[in-house]
Amino acid sequence: MPTPPDLSSKAGALKKVAGVGALVGVLLLGVLLFVRPTTVSTGPDQVALHYSDGAFTPRRFKDCVSPSTRAWDGPGDKHYSYPSSQRNYVFGEEGDRGHVTFVTKDGIEMSVDGVAAFMLNTDCDVLRKFHDLIGNRYAAYMDTADGNGSQGWLRMLSVYISRPLETAIDRAGQNYSYTELYTDPNVKAQWETEVLEQMPDLVGRQIDGEEAFFTDFAITLQKPVPPESVKAALVAQQESVAKAKAKEAEAAAQVKAAQAQVEVEKAEAAKIAERIAVLGREGYLKQYAIDHGLNPYQPTTGGLITDSGQ
Repeated sequence: MPTPPDLSSKAGALKKVAGVGALVGVLLLGVLLFVRPTTVSTGPDQVALHYSDGAFTPRRFKDCVSPSTRAWDGPGDKHYSYPSSQRNYVFGEEGDRGHVTFVTKDGIEMSVDGVAAFMLNTDCDVLRKFHDLIGNRYAAYMDTADGNGSQGWLRMLSVYISRPLETAIDRAGQNYSYTELYTDPNVKAQWETEVLEQMPDLVGRQIDGEEAFFTDFAITLQKPVPPESVKAALVAQQESVAKAKAKEAEAAAQVKAAQAQVEVEKAEAAKIAERIAVLGREGYLKQYAIDHGLNPYQPTTGGLITDSGQ
């Protein structure tokens, strides 16, 4: 049965309305995607850089966001967070990189673990230059809200902190022998100080411009370790020295004991001489015998009375 003309026209009109509504919905959704605001929330040890980057706006720096701040900005804007507290770059087992090796003045390769601490300069103008020159290139900004650095941050540090650190450790290490660094804590402390003194200049040489992107360096170095073969030889040498010193001490003690005995004997001889001077030699001998439980008055045949005439 054919559809009445009035119903057919109404159905067509409804389809057109539905199509227009769907189109309007898509357009509204698209508008919302473009116009919804962006937000940033910095932690107590974070700052952020705010850049405009909307569909209809050029990418341009806007402002810096202070620590512990939540802000809403224009649609499509970008925020890049960086640490404002001290950062540690750990080298060694389970660190951000492996141990650092260097060569001493006597040609021995040693290895050392430790920590290089520093601050990222978060002055707004300086941080913006750091981001434009370095941070954005390595994606070194924070990608989590827990304050940990991103993989890009570690890649950046491997260039701008790790390499100067290797140079500083190696240069300072060439001033000392391996035995001095391994056995003398005062030498090790001086070496650590020399490494720290070189860090700002070595880091600054890799950065274009006059800005100091990294500041407030601190270095903590563990006891440097020579190769196992060298360490074993050093231990054997130390044991040999210890044994030699023990023998020297024993010999010195024996000499002192002998000297003391001589002094005792001299004193005894002087005492005997004085008694002989008082008692005479025979008197001293008799007194000596009495003192030692002997009888100095033994009978003699010359003292016996015989009667040969009877």
